[in-house]
Amino acid sequence: MGGVSLPRRIPVVLAAATVLLAGCTSTVEGTASPSPTTAGAPSSSGSGGDQGGDQDPDGLAAGLLPEDAFGAGAQVSPVTEADVRAGAAVGADLAGVTITPEACAQAIQQSQPSVEDLEDFAAQTATSGTSVVVQLLTVGAPGDPVADLAASVATCPQATLTSPEIGTATITFSALDVPALGDGSAGLSYTTSVTGPDGSQLTIPALIAVAVDGDRLLTVLSTSIGGSTDTAAFTDLVQQAYDYQADQLD
Repeated sequence: MGGVSLPRRIPVVLAAATVLLAGCTSTVEGTASPSPTTAGAPSSSGSGGDQGGDQDPDGLAAGLLPEDAFGAGAQVSPVTEADVRAGAAVGADLAGVTITPEACAQAIQQSQPSVEDLEDFAAQTATSGTSVVVQLLTVGAPGDPVADLAASVATCPQATLTSPEIGTATITFSALDVPALGDGSAGLSYTTSVTGPDGSQLTIPALIAVAVDGDRLLTVLSTSIGGSTDTAAFTDLVQQAYDYQADQLD
């Protein structure tokens, strides 16, 4: 069955993958790396907050991990309203991307809400060399994110994205065991293999986990441009992120 055009609202897994692809075009061509703050993450400034990304210590931002949780040398930055708008612009630029098979295209159309649809949110990135971790805390996400993520491998084990600008990318998904947390948790591992228009290739591994704590949703994503991901370290970080937000916000 044929592919469909990529909508601007897409689930967090493929949102991260497709936005990374936009930045990876230059990496594949040997020039630059993508910005770590355009990984499809919501803003740390909060719904309806200012665009400068100032964190409200009494809001969700208080539940984000401290800088030292990401290891020595990690550069931790809030994801600001400007980053969100930049990510939306990238999504618009990817309007010509097609996705196959149809099952994956339909899964993408079961969209994650935009930032404006959320009641509250906070986010940050931690960059170490070629590795990037994105942590999000949100309130008001509709549906059942844990069940959706857990079922996504069966729905779409492999997707192919194509566009004249990016070339061809194949994203292969597999289940990831994560700690049993709060009111439910799930994980996913996926690898994006990009073949640029000039035939050059790049492989991008990524791990994602979600966990529900009452009305809050924790999302943690880790990826490495041209490197590797550490599953054990990632699941430990997810546990730490969950415990920290529960201690700080409950």
